[in-house]
This record gives sequence, structure tokens and C-alpha cells, in this order.
Amino acid sequence: MIAAIELAVLARLKALEEPLGFAWRRLLTLPDDWESYLTEKKGEIVGPIAWIAFTGWSDAERVDTADGAQLEVTGTFALLVGNTSKRPDEAANRHGGPNPAIEPGSYRLALGAAAALSGQMLGLDLVSPIEVGNCQPLPRSKAMADLFLSIHGLVLSCRFPIAIVGEGDPEQLLALHANWDIPLLGAPVPIDADPVAPGVQLPDDDHADATDHLDLETQE
Repeated sequence: MIAAIELAVLARLKALEEPLGFAWRRLLTLPDDWESYLTEKKGEIVGPIAWIAFTGWSDAERVDTADGAQLEVTGTFALLVGNTSKRPDEAANRHGGPNPAIEPGSYRLALGAAAALSGQMLGLDLVSPIEVGNCQPLPRSKAMADLFLSIHGLVLSCRFPIAIVGEGDPEQLLALHANWDIPLLGAPVPIDADPVAPGVQLPDDDHADATDHLDLETQE
């Protein structure tokens, strides 16, 4: 569900380009080492650009439903939206230029992302929709300055379910099966196993780049 939420957020931003009035050049997951990433990917970082990363969950609660018990948690995500500009005035990077379709500015990116995501279920089985929380500018590091990059970070949250597996019978869990994409996220368009269905579908066996299957040993 966590990966599905990340992908669905990026897909929502992509789908709303026309009403927002600008096009995203890249939609990505957030790298681990931010400064090294900015240095290594210098030629690839051209705005408008957005990154997303899961930052944890809280308020876990076990809930009984008609289909059985499940765990419900409030997950939080960091969404970074960035603009690049070669204008000598650094404020133009935030304010944008006379044509917002070409030079939207990081303020417009943040406002557009908030408008596109607030209250959305993203086509997923969420317990509660996306809420947009605090927004603040990222302090401009040397690597960001070298890229003429202005970034604002938004906090997103939603409540989502976690299925409780094998409750009361550990032998019910007999195998683990996982599908992977390499890389995890398509660029600039997220990988979607079913383009017709609402939202972004995680890859199935026929669409995944790699598949792992592990049969767990059980005592006879």
C-alpha cells in the first residue's frame, strides 16, 4: 500500500497537468543521499520536478471489519516540488516568469500540488483521503544553488489499512510472493499494470521486471 500511495500521488500530479497550467518534467521517488544525488544527477534535474518519500506512520489501531480484523495507520509522506531557472534574480525561481507554462516558479508548483491532492482517495482503498499539511521551503544548499533549484516541501498524510495475515494460525502463511520494477518507478510516468483501471496499479507477474517467490518451510 505504501508504494501504491507514492505512485498514485505522482500519477495524480501527472494527470492534472492541464488544469494546473504546467507540465512536470520528472516525477520521482526521493533518493536516500540528497546532496550526492543532486551532484551526480546534475544534468537530469530540470524543473518542474517532484519527488516523494514515505516518512512513517503513527496512530496504529486494530479495527474489526466485516471481512475480519485489520490494522489502520496514519501514514505521512514528504512531497518535494522543485523549479529551476537561469534568471539572475533568485526570487524569479520562486515567483516564476511571465509565462507560467514555461516558468511556473516553485510557489505555483506547491500550490498546484496541494490543490491536486487535497481530499483525494487516489483510486486506492484508503481509510481516509489525502490531507495536505505543512509546507516550507528547503534551505538552499550549494548543490541546489549550482542547479538554480528552488524547492518547497509539503507534508501529505492519509489513513490506510494493513491486512493482518495468519492471525491465530501461523501455518496459514505458506509463501511470500513479490513483484519488482527496476527501477522502482518509471520516469517520468509511473509503471501501471492496468492503465484502464483508476489509479496506478502495482505490477503483476506479467508486467513486473522481476518476481520473487519463497515457499516457507512448515513442520509436518
